[in-house]
Amino acid sequence: MLERSETVLKVVCLVLTTLLLFQCSRFVMRSDSLARLSIPALPSLPDSSDAQTGGKTTNAPSRTESQKPAANLPPAISARGDRLAPATNLPPAISARIDRITQSEVLGPVIRPLPMALLGIAGRDAFLRAPNGQTGPLKEGEELAGVKLLRIGTNRVLIEHEGQQKELSVFSGFGSETLLQKENPK
Repeated sequence: MLERSETVLKVVCLVLTTLLLFQCSRFVMRSDSLARLSIPALPSLPDSSDAQTGGKTTNAPSRTESQKPAANLPPAISARGDRLAPATNLPPAISARIDRITQSEVLGPVIRPLPMALLGIAGRDAFLRAPNGQTGPLKEGEELAGVKLLRIGTNRVLIEHEGQQKELSVFSGFGSETLLQKENPK
């Protein structure tokens, strides 16, 4: 019984070796396997379905004056955060779907600027982050990206931004007295 299985295994190995050599020789002899491959051009939709037929078609949506043109699409944003022009003009329904997917952040986070903040206080300097993301040290009376530093406290600063006085703090606790002008009770 053992001798029969040995001969069967030898025959199977011989057949597999022959098949392997045949496939290797075909691979070596073939110069360019993609030479006979032809890729058809991608089909594209015309800019306007009315332009080809000269009028409305059965399945063409009716256009009204109140619909926004596709040129009002929000610009796309690249991986670096640069705004890109839209690649194609899309109908408003498809544009709304794309906006919903973008805002859901399913495919990746949407990069938003960090809010204005007080990063730290070092003596007579305060380190601020402006609403546009620009950061830097300021002394009292200096301005950074539309934010003017009015006063520096223990752990908070008083700034003026867009005509309003605002207070930014590093933490709450010691020195947390407000720097804003207190209203006098009548």
